[in-house]
Amino acid sequence: ASSAQSNVAGNWIVGEQNTVIKIKQEGSVYSGRIISSDNSKAEIGKLMVQDLKKNKKGNWEGQIYSPKRKEWYDAEFTPKGEILEINISVGFFSKTMEWKKQ
Repeated sequence: ASSAQSNVAGNWIVGEQNTVIKIKQEGSVYSGRIISSDNSKAEIGKLMVQDLKKNKKGNWEGQIYSPKRKEWYDAEFTPKGEILEINISVGFFSKTMEWKKQ
């Protein structure tokens, strides 16, 4: 049961425009791609999460893509039941987002 709690794999709803990102295992790491969206600018199949893996503390770490800035950012991913909490830290700034399980 604990592996279900700590699993990042699955379909996650992102933002207000019902963009769905599917995170799945590819080799030894996980990655996430857009599989559907109500946003006409969203690119279906676009890689949004890469190099996602568990660290020594049991937390998920990887990189998330910002379409607005066209840059990759280091992030920590924390599954909490039906929510995936994503904490992005850049220098002194940090931002937390929540994705909902589809």
